[in-house]
Parts: sequence; C-alpha cells; structure tokens
Amino acid sequence: MFKFSDILPFSSSEFYLFIAFSIALIFASKYVLRGKIAYQNIIFTISFLYLILLFPKPIHFITFTLYGFFIFKFLGRKKQMGGIFIVLLYVLPLILMKLTHVIPVFKLEKSLISIIFQIAGLSYATFKMIQIHIDERESDEKISFVNYFNFIAFTPTLLIGPIDRFARFQKNINQGFANLNQENFNKGLEFIMKGLLYKYIFAYAIFTLFINHLDASNGFLYHLSYMYSYLIYLFFDFAGYSLLAMGFGYMLGIQVPFNFDKPFLAQNPKEFWHHWHKTLGDWLNDYFFKPIFKDLTTRKVFTSIQRQSLALFLTFTLMGFWNGFEIHYILSGVLFGIYSMGHNYYAYLCKKNGKDVVFGKLNSTAIKYISIFLMFNSVAFAIYIFSGKLF
Repeated sequence: MFKFSDILPFSSSEFYLFIAFSIALIFASKYVLRGKIAYQNIIFTISFLYLILLFPKPIHFITFTLYGFFIFKFLGRKKQMGGIFIVLLYVLPLILMKLTHVIPVFKLEKSLISIIFQIAGLSYATFKMIQIHIDERESDEKISFVNYFNFIAFTPTLLIGPIDRFARFQKNINQGFANLNQENFNKGLEFIMKGLLYKYIFAYAIFTLFINHLDASNGFLYHLSYMYSYLIYLFFDFAGYSLLAMGFGYMLGIQVPFNFDKPFLAQNPKEFWHHWHKTLGDWLNDYFFKPIFKDLTTRKVFTSIQRQSLALFLTFTLMGFWNGFEIHYILSGVLFGIYSMGHNYYAYLCKKNGKDVVFGKLNSTAIKYISIFLMFNSVAFAIYIFSGKLF
C-alpha cells in the first residue's frame, strides 16, 4: 500500500498539514458542497485517509477495528456468551502486545506476535471497544460500521485520548455540520494555541534544558530532581497533547472532552483523578471500579468500606497492567491503589467519628495546603516509579 511515511498524531509538521487539509475539506463540504456528502462520511474519509497515508501499520489497525466490530455485532449480544469472555476477546490483542515487552521470544523484532500486535493506539482503541460493548449492547439502535470506525479511529484522539464516550461522540456526528461554526472554531483555536505552548514550549524546555542535563552521579539528588521535573514535564506534554486533540476536534465539529484541570491542586486521590486525565479516571470508575464493587456486593463478601477499598485497589492495579506488564507500570498502579485505599478509610473514619481523625481541630486552610502538599509529593513518587527510572 502506498504510504508517505509513518507519522503518529501531533508528532511532525506533516501531521499538522494533514489536519489543516482535513479542516479545509470538512468546511468545503459544508459551504461549497452544501452538505451533499454526509458529515459522518467526511469524518470517515479523514480518519481512513490518515490511516492509509500516514499511520504505521494501517492494515493492522483497520483489521483490529473490524475484529472489534465483529465481536460487538455478532457475539456481544448473544445471551449465551459470558460478559467476561467477551471482554477477554476484546483485550486479547492488547495482552499479546504487552507481552512483546516482557517475554524474550515475543520481544524479537521479527517475531510473529510483535509484527501483528505492535500497533500504536491499540490500548485506547480497546478501551473504546469495551465501552461501546457495555453501553450499547442493550440498545435498540443499530450501530453501523462507519459510526463504529469513526469513534474508534477519530484522528485527533486516536493515540492517547482523551477518551470520549460513544453516545456523546455520536451526538456530535448526528448534529452533522451544525457544530462547524465560528464559536467552535475559535474555541478550537484557543485550545490549539494553549496546547502548542504546553507541549512544544514548556514540556520541550523542561526536557531539553533541565532533565537532559541531570547528572546521574549525584545519586539521591539526581533521583529527587528527576522525580519532580519528570512529573512537570509529563503534565505539560500530556496536557498539551490533550489540548491539541480538543482543539482540532472542535474545528472538525467534534467536542472532545476536557482532560486536565489543575491536577496539582488536588487534595486527595479522588480529586487528583478528577483533574488529571479526567476521561481515564471516569472510564476507570465506570468500567473497572463499579463492576468490581457490584460483584463484591452481590457476593456479600467483606463490609462495605472493605469492598470499596478492595475495588479501588484492584482498579488501579489493573490500570498498572494496562499501561504495561513491566514492573514499574504495575507498581505505579499499585501505589495509586494504596493511596486511594488510604484516603477511603480516612474519609470513612472521619465520617464515623464525626471529626477529622488525622488533623483534629487544625485550621481548615492549613489542612487544605497540607493535603495539597502531601498529594503532590505522593503523585510525584508514583509517577517517578511509572517512569521506570528506578529500575
């Protein structure tokens, strides 16, 4: 298949040229062609063109999308097919991809597993497929392959989100060209300018001017400096990417959800995940935590607070495995699980005793800033473990 090169979203000037072409195409479809071509077909064309012209392994990704659609359409609604079994079918390619990083025979560059399953964006595509399966399997609405593909392969959010919801995304699709207006264009432009500042000025400066110059021979000071600088770098890089995805999404008529909102002012783990990668936090809550807690409740095991805490721990541990099967990813998930369990018991004991069991009668303002300080440093340590620098 003819390809210009292998270009991931927001990784090169060629990608930005493609997005500019896409925006011009969709506005021309509205104002020049007067909407003669359906909006959903234009979005499909843009996503498909990006995959076949620029994306690495386009056939692999398209085949994976067909695989997910087949499960959803022909297996997902069969009552005799267990829900856990169906979810395992969705995640099997992802598991095989993760294994290529940890099992020697799978690590080989030309191993069959590596060739087939090393696909950029596979993790987020899997999340979206599970979401459609759970949310839409009981729906009477028939989801076409075009709409399924548009949601899975939407170019701005293809690689690392934000993680949209099918119903919300489809609402924009159904509105057609109505969202292509001056207000959304200006919003998109604002998001893009902020995203460029975050990703290509702040994140780039932190990495090149500070992190790259850290001296490993400084021992503890090196690790401490790396821990804080990597956290700030990751925030600006990831938040910048999310803002760019939002910006170009708005310009194409898709109102991509917000992902980062002052996470370092969070006072506890729950607040942190509501402000750091919010769409992932919401996804974990709806599709990991709630089903686990519901299952534990149905089985009538442990007390309510124990069930909540165990569900939190398992949710974040599973998140660690989702990031990768390497020890540093798993441990970072475990750490976030421990943080969440600790805060959950703290909140429970405060409510039970009618007072703050840790801070007592300390001034509320002081408690707020102490909590922010503790949460920031706890996150910094967990993200430092995530980086793999310690191993």
